Amino acid sequence: MLISKEKGNLEQKRTAAMLALLAACAAVFLTALDQTVVVTALPQIITDLQIPVVQLDRAAWIVSGYLLGYVIAMPLMGRVSDMYGRRRVFIICLSVFALGSLFCGLAPILGNAVDLSFLGNLGINVDIPSLTWLVAARFVQAAGGGAVVPLAMAVAGDFYGEERRGIALGLVGMVTEAGGVLGPLYGSIIVQTWGWQAIFYLNLPIVALLLFFIWRLIPPAARLKERIDLPGALLLGASLVCLSLGLSQEAGQLSPATSSPGTVPIQNNFWLIAVALVLLAAFIALETFTERRRNWPVIELSLFKRRAFSATSLLSLLVGAALIIAMADIPIFIATVLRRPPLDSGLALLRLTAMIPIGALIGGWLCARITCRLTAVLGLLPTATGFWLMHLWPLNVNWSQITVSTLIGGLGFGLVIAPIGTTAINAASSRQIGMASSVVTVLRMVGMILGLAALTSWGLGRFRTLAAAFKPPRGVSVFSAAYNTLYGQYLVASAHQVYTAIFLAAGVLCVLAIIPALFLEGSRKSDQKEPIPIA
Repeated sequence: MLISKEKGNLEQKRTAAMLALLAACAAVFLTALDQTVVVTALPQIITDLQIPVVQLDRAAWIVSGYLLGYVIAMPLMGRVSDMYGRRRVFIICLSVFALGSLFCGLAPILGNAVDLSFLGNLGINVDIPSLTWLVAARFVQAAGGGAVVPLAMAVAGDFYGEERRGIALGLVGMVTEAGGVLGPLYGSIIVQTWGWQAIFYLNLPIVALLLFFIWRLIPPAARLKERIDLPGALLLGASLVCLSLGLSQEAGQLSPATSSPGTVPIQNNFWLIAVALVLLAAFIALETFTERRRNWPVIELSLFKRRAFSATSLLSLLVGAALIIAMADIPIFIATVLRRPPLDSGLALLRLTAMIPIGALIGGWLCARITCRLTAVLGLLPTATGFWLMHLWPLNVNWSQITVSTLIGGLGFGLVIAPIGTTAINAASSRQIGMASSVVTVLRMVGMILGLAALTSWGLGRFRTLAAAFKPPRGVSVFSAAYNTLYGQYLVASAHQVYTAIFLAAGVLCVLAIIPALFLEGSRKSDQKEPIPIA
């Protein structure tokens, strides 16, 4: 009788853990959708907000503004969830996300109704008020949505023991990537049916439903007697903002092009990068001082003294850099070298991104069976192989070669996701789970920022050098029809040379990432049959 009762209680706990994880994953999927959902809506947004052709670069902030809010919110809210409990912070973050979504939809109305001219005194361009409202609302939306991924990882860490934690985190990784993959398709359907504002309005009833399930399924937690490290959070946030802005100057120009006569080439803002480094140094000093005083920093730097956590942090950074190179370079290669329509570029990238969720789920399953260390290495090897095959793409590459390369690379990227999250959470104590999951997620996005900047800085510079080296054959007059044809062919060949070199560099990056992967968890620990205490 007693044994039967214990089995019943265990089944109830397992069911509760599964339902809580599903609710968290649904929230992750929604916020991941909104990372990429506006990509297909941008043409209609640009038209409706009457953004001039010469100012199209400002429309990019509709996407990058969300990324900035996402990165800034993660470290702070992960730590706050350790202090105040997952349910409370989940509800706050989703409410902020819903508020931002509402203002995104209302941006055209607010742009006409509210005078923002006073912002001009701060150096903010408000020539298009509706765009200013939309970018600000996207930032607020991301500030709420940015914490959802590490929160979901922390929920998995709360409910599942170390052996079963891998597949739970693999599920979180799967829905995160699936949301990013399906976002453009979801956005295009909504835009064609109801218009771009409906993308954001539809978030409101979905968030309301999610709030109900999160309230019911994720248990409350006692508040820890700790203070929020606001100075540390502000320093880290300011550092990330300066880094993102400093590196995004040249990253806005993704396709190879020579500067027009009389224009200044787009370059990174090294002053902002320097300020970012100074702020980062101040943040490290403050956090070290705060932790020694036994206060509660936003990031406990002592975590990095644990070899496994430092290794998984570095691995996350390198994987983020390699991933953004693949996601930016593949569609541009298809469009510029093969001169295929945008749909073909999207389909080529889809071959890679569609495999990431599958690989994430498989990686979570493997973590419990062959250790996080081996799973990560098994992920990095096919990723490097995929990039090597992309490096070998000829000028007339066929779809079979593209498919094989991208499928292998996408599967490898997915396999690495679960070992990173699992090792980070297992290296932290129960009161550090939210913070640990936030740190590795933020480092992955910082890696994406750095990778994109390196991609554009070196790639554009190399392409311009090659373009300037063109010498027509004897007898061909400059700007004649023959000259233009030969020059066009030369530019395509130069672009091909640059892109394949970048693919090779990304492959080398994945090989280097094997070094920190070897320091991930390498022993299978006994499964915790009971869920660990909710923090």
